[in-house]
Amino acid sequence: MKSVIQYGFLLILGAGLVTGCSNPPEYPVEPSISFDNVYFKAGDNSLIPDTLFVSVNFKDGDGDLGLDDSYLYEPYNALWGYTKQDGSWITYADRNTPPYDTLPNYEFPYSCYNYLIDESDTIYVQQNLNHYNIFVDFYVRKNGQYSYYDWLLAFPPECGESYYGRFPILNRDGNNNTSLKERPLEGKLTYRMVGARIKSIFKNDTLRLDVQIQDRALHKSNTVESFEFVLKDITIN
Repeated sequence: MKSVIQYGFLLILGAGLVTGCSNPPEYPVEPSISFDNVYFKAGDNSLIPDTLFVSVNFKDGDGDLGLDDSYLYEPYNALWGYTKQDGSWITYADRNTPPYDTLPNYEFPYSCYNYLIDESDTIYVQQNLNHYNIFVDFYVRKNGQYSYYDWLLAFPPECGESYYGRFPILNRDGNNNTSLKERPLEGKLTYRMVGARIKSIFKNDTLRLDVQIQDRALHKSNTVESFEFVLKDITIN
């Protein structure tokens, strides 16, 4: 539901190479993160939507963090499509023919996860999480227990969008151009999540965020938890 959620994007604060000293630190090639902060800015109207910010500190041994528009093909493609023996796409219409009669029906929630409507047909697909490199999951506390809040399925029968996203290549040379040279990297990332109704959805709910990042070699970091919070308690002007 694009009127409710927009994909977040990343602000880079203090990201830096750590090669200036004679003995640069040795970090594992798998990224590691630690939680830094979370804060909220309420929107004034439809032109200035609500915004939730979460920041993490990161370290990576070979600096392969970030994706740009050149990383849109396998293994970074957004969706996986599947073909039949004749090379054509498996579509919703194929549900009438074995062995494709076990495909899910085109209805909520499968319409959110498993089908792509193009100009000519409805194609069976699966999501590829390797398209993203930052993953933010929301949890809401009810009756003392935290439950996962699935943005994709939160507005039936419409499909929402998750706050999984992409941050740009962080490894930069002296001219601030992207660099693919392997070297240790550390800094802080602040991820901005924009939504037209974040405040009206959660009101006085107690929330928690889980955050994870991934490098271009598909190494996943550890997952960190935010502190629990209510939006009014972390609101900034």
